[in-house]
Amino acid sequence: MSTAEAFPDGGSMGERMRTHDWAATPLGPAETWPQSLRTALSIMLSSAFPTYLAWGPELTSFYNDAYIPIMGDKPNGLGRPFPEVWSEVWDTIGPITERAMRGEASYFDDLPLTLMRRGYPEQTWFSFSYSPIRDETGGVGGVLCTIHETTERVQAEAALRESENKLAAILEQLPVGVGLVDPEGNIVLSNQILQQYALEKIPSRDPMQGERWRSYTPDGQRLSRSDYPSARALRGETVVPGVDFLVTLPDGQEIWTRVSAAPFRNTAQEGLGAVFVVQVVEREKRTEQALRESEARLQAAIDLVGLSAYTWNPVTGALDWDARLKAMWGLPPDAPVDEAVFLSGVHPEDRPRVEAVIAQCSDPAGPGLYAIEYRVIGIEDGVERWVSTQGQTTFEDGHPVAFMGAALDITERKQAEASLRESEERFRQFAEHSSSTLWILNFETMNLEYLSPAFESIWGEPRGEVLGDPSRWSRFLHPDDRERARGALERVRLGEISTEEFRIIRQDGVVRWIRNTFFPIRDAQGQIRRAGGIAQDITRQDGRFVYVVDGEEATHQALSRFLRDAGYRVRVFSSGKSFLEAAPALAAGCVVLDICRFGAGGLVIPRELKARRIGLPVIVLGDAKGDVTFGVQVMKAGAVDFLPVPYGSDQLLAAVASALASTHEEDEQNEAERGRRRIAEMSEREREVLAGLLAGKTNKEIGRDIGLSPRTVETHRAHVMQRLGVQTLSQAVLVATSAGFESPSPGPKVPQGSDKPAT
Repeated sequence: MSTAEAFPDGGSMGERMRTHDWAATPLGPAETWPQSLRTALSIMLSSAFPTYLAWGPELTSFYNDAYIPIMGDKPNGLGRPFPEVWSEVWDTIGPITERAMRGEASYFDDLPLTLMRRGYPEQTWFSFSYSPIRDETGGVGGVLCTIHETTERVQAEAALRESENKLAAILEQLPVGVGLVDPEGNIVLSNQILQQYALEKIPSRDPMQGERWRSYTPDGQRLSRSDYPSARALRGETVVPGVDFLVTLPDGQEIWTRVSAAPFRNTAQEGLGAVFVVQVVEREKRTEQALRESEARLQAAIDLVGLSAYTWNPVTGALDWDARLKAMWGLPPDAPVDEAVFLSGVHPEDRPRVEAVIAQCSDPAGPGLYAIEYRVIGIEDGVERWVSTQGQTTFEDGHPVAFMGAALDITERKQAEASLRESEERFRQFAEHSSSTLWILNFETMNLEYLSPAFESIWGEPRGEVLGDPSRWSRFLHPDDRERARGALERVRLGEISTEEFRIIRQDGVVRWIRNTFFPIRDAQGQIRRAGGIAQDITRQDGRFVYVVDGEEATHQALSRFLRDAGYRVRVFSSGKSFLEAAPALAAGCVVLDICRFGAGGLVIPRELKARRIGLPVIVLGDAKGDVTFGVQVMKAGAVDFLPVPYGSDQLLAAVASALASTHEEDEQNEAERGRRRIAEMSEREREVLAGLLAGKTNKEIGRDIGLSPRTVETHRAHVMQRLGVQTLSQAVLVATSAGFESPSPGPKVPQGSDKPAT
């Protein structure tokens, strides 16, 4: 079948497939493709739903026109391997694809993914299914991915929750009972003051409550429930200032209240709801003074949170602003304001958004809500500020006639958010480039919330799999070391900082030694909710040798291959004599001695090493033949461990790691001494710069502290790194810390840019 016949239609992607050079791909020319692949492609190209197909062992990519927007600015993925097209999220979708290729279908709803499709990391959400596609052999030939991007909905729902939380917080600040009523008359949101009236429905919709809430006409007649403010609001009428009610409270007390209501609509499709407001106004005390006090309390509540209430007349364009709101625009209290003044202060980059939201809230087809955050450039002072404002438009006969809103200066919050983002970015860059593993553990869920990239090279596991499994972290720990590591975590719960060394056993059988510093992380209330840690791989297998002494070629080949695969440098000796002749000149390491062929006579090797004080620990492999005293003889001969055959591979790796670790403390002392000598050789300026680096300061901060320019600090910093023999800041910190370096006393300050002491 020709290429044209293979893709008879399918829009632009069908055309691309017809002209693509498939012979250059693992799939070969289209006319050689199996029918199962052609059928899958026909289904994909004919679908109006975004669909992606990955076929064959190399997961060669196909997708339809509906999928193109999801690609964004990415290069054309047609014919490329699936992992290459979506490399930035392959840690997440790769395991899902593998399961599908094994015949297991998957579905995910609102899965978060960080994509690079427009030149920057973009947080997105998707609902999708991965389905295996069977080929002619009955096996899985490929994976069909049906995808729906839900980013806008997820973000909109998050924004809605935030808006609702803000509304609830505002309601609690008001000195009156306030509730929101749905079209059926149910009170769906209320503050604590309104909750004192024990209302579930508005009185006009609940006969029992209607008896407790009594209102009267001017001639003394009971007011019909259909004329209650809430009932009128649900018909679209705004009832302000309100209607007076004599209310019988649950405890039998009677008080006079004033009830106001206003209609609102969340969306054009939903029915009318109402805002239900109850204010206590005892008849005999309802004087002008009481009204002023009530207004004063309301103003005090507004002042408490820094709100500025304002009004806008959509018909005339008139604005009524208080002094606080004028100050946000950089204007004096007596400055006149109108629409032109308002818009002239809005930041030019934000003005299109502001104008769009104003048009939206003025549209009678919408809810009339106005909620936005934007920047303002002070008209007279030129200061940039952030403003958060919300409001509600009132409509009559399909036209906007009034608008009420409140504005808040959120500049400090925005600056704090920017500082937080900058701090988090500094932490991310440090963590991403550190050779040590940085981690954060949530004590409540015992889930790891963060793992730095170094984890994967040390532990040999993808971070995503460990982050999603609270028990996986502990399963890596060597059985003999688990209690010590768990004890360190318990001490962190009590506020202690501790450092422990323990072993981990990777899935590939490799044993590594880890030095981990555990420390508590407190929340804003000072409670310890999380633990953090810095885990350093101290195995140092790259500089350690394992010397295998075994006269049987087949045995020592298998043994040396196994140890090399575990990351060790292996050297084989076929006789004890050849090993002992070379022993004095051998590099640091341990000996694996197989005495099955030599018998007990092979124990001369550990005896000789012990007698000659050659620091090569010996692990003996042998057959005790049921003699329980044989292991004792081996240990008395000077061996550090004895593994009777048959032994497990994990036992051998654990024994080798333990033997090599026995020399670690001596090496560490030597490294500390070398570090102290290198620091002693530094100049006083270089030691001051090193102290600043250990304190986590930038070049600019260090320069300010010791009176140097940032450029001069950078020069000293390069000399410090060279003297310590390191390339990264984290390595410099480790060397200086192990050497016991302490910050010197502050020296005299010198003028900026000078490298000489002040006189």
